[in-house]
Amino acid sequence: MNGVVQQIRRDLSIAWASRLDIGVILLFFVIIVTMFPLAIGPQPEILQPLAVPLLWIAAFLSILAGFDRLFAADLRDGWLDQVALSQLPLFAYVIAKAISHWLVSGLPILLAAPLIGLLLQIDPWMMPSLLIALAIGTAALTLLGVIGASLATGARHGGGLMALLVLPLAVPVLIFGVLASVPETGQLLTPHLKLLGAIMAVLLAIAPPVAAAALGEADDDGGS
Repeated sequence: MNGVVQQIRRDLSIAWASRLDIGVILLFFVIIVTMFPLAIGPQPEILQPLAVPLLWIAAFLSILAGFDRLFAADLRDGWLDQVALSQLPLFAYVIAKAISHWLVSGLPILLAAPLIGLLLQIDPWMMPSLLIALAIGTAALTLLGVIGASLATGARHGGGLMALLVLPLAVPVLIFGVLASVPETGQLLTPHLKLLGAIMAVLLAIAPPVAAAALGEADDDGGS
């Protein structure tokens, strides 16, 4: 556990040193959302039905933008070799990287969502369910991105390969996330939110060992 905390601190300090990249991810999210009302007009009858799906798509694209460098720098600088020789298991290292990435990319999007919701004229009563679904959904998307980034590490055109791997798998997360964000009964704990949580739980069980195995292979290939 101490090694996981130290890895998270290291990643957050590196992210803070290059905090302009965090601003770019958040700005990218805001630009995607703000361009849509400018294109179709601010009419509530047109904007409101599309606001929540647009918010989810913008969040997914913003989170996906930072995954191509998730493990590449550690592999290039030899940090992955140090982790492999330390007492920190690779799957724990993967969990720490996922937490760090969510704190850097997912949390700012979550904090900006209420303001963006006002811009898109989302009803205030929907905001609690939207934020809960976004918190779970962005965590699930982060775990998907971890799998894609680990499989694409060291490959040529890794960014395009990662997108091909992650995009089809992200469809259920986006579908259940949108449905959970717009509860018809007014309740927070809806069947769609439960399904979204189940997807995240499955990904939490699958992503660390899969990514650890892929990084182990990439580290061996890089060392040879």
